[in-house]
Amino acid sequence: MKTVQKQKNVEKWKTIKGTYALKRMKSLAHWQAIDQAHRLRIPLAIPIYETKKRDGQWYYMMPWLKEKTDPTSSFFHDLARWHKHSLKEMQTTETEIERYYEERKLSLENAKKTLTHYIETCEKQWYMSPFQLQCCTHFLDVMRAIAFSEHTLNEWRERMREKKTVRICYIHGRPSFQHYVERDDGTSYFISFEQARWAPPFHDLLLFFRQYLHTYPMICDDAVHWLSQYEQTLALEEDERLLFFHLLVDPHRFVHLIHQYEQQRHHLQMTTAWQRAYWQMKNIEYVIGKWEEKETNQIQS
Repeated sequence: MKTVQKQKNVEKWKTIKGTYALKRMKSLAHWQAIDQAHRLRIPLAIPIYETKKRDGQWYYMMPWLKEKTDPTSSFFHDLARWHKHSLKEMQTTETEIERYYEERKLSLENAKKTLTHYIETCEKQWYMSPFQLQCCTHFLDVMRAIAFSEHTLNEWRERMREKKTVRICYIHGRPSFQHYVERDDGTSYFISFEQARWAPPFHDLLLFFRQYLHTYPMICDDAVHWLSQYEQTLALEEDERLLFFHLLVDPHRFVHLIHQYEQQRHHLQMTTAWQRAYWQMKNIEYVIGKWEEKETNQIQS
């Protein structure tokens, strides 16, 4: 054998029987996450050869596969299949529902107070920095996002009071097109599920779209189409969709940026970070608006 390539935690090995990836994991928890996925016999989880712990590290070996040629054609269908395999329903109590609701509600109230106080402070200054000027310019848009987040949270609470059950599954934990590969015969697999865990199925969608929509302003019709692809295989229930939208909007990144700016005063860096967060928020707003419009049209028809 000879090492062909090495990058970060992965080594690419070429042998007479094929090319393989040898991957080092960062913790025992990552090893346990992968082991659980294989114990559940989840379809689309790449077959691996489990190696022993050595020198305080955990490793596994798998075939070296190429990224999917056209991932968007089947990624969300296969992600839904992954979720559906381990999907189960759990009972919850009104006390648990109320506790979660109060935690999220208080968090939103604190975000509103922080943003409002900061804007008032900025407006009292004779000269605002570029970062502060952006905060003031986008303040009303951010507050509208918070209002929408509050609305979906309230709707979720009402739904859950009647339902009192939640669905969970063994989610991938790091869903992305880069973690979706194929063999030469076109067979698809997911890789890199070291952060897999039990959670509601929409959590993988949340992780994917937060990352995908964190970019420049764009017409995100593809995202609406991908959500439809997912729901063709595993439809989200109404309470799941409400909580998904509530968490996707999440205005707390703006509060975090304000705290970071006040501590560091890196004007250009923080102004750029705020602008990207604002673009992400507007992209999310577009996707949710189009998705709700699509749902309304289907109901009417």
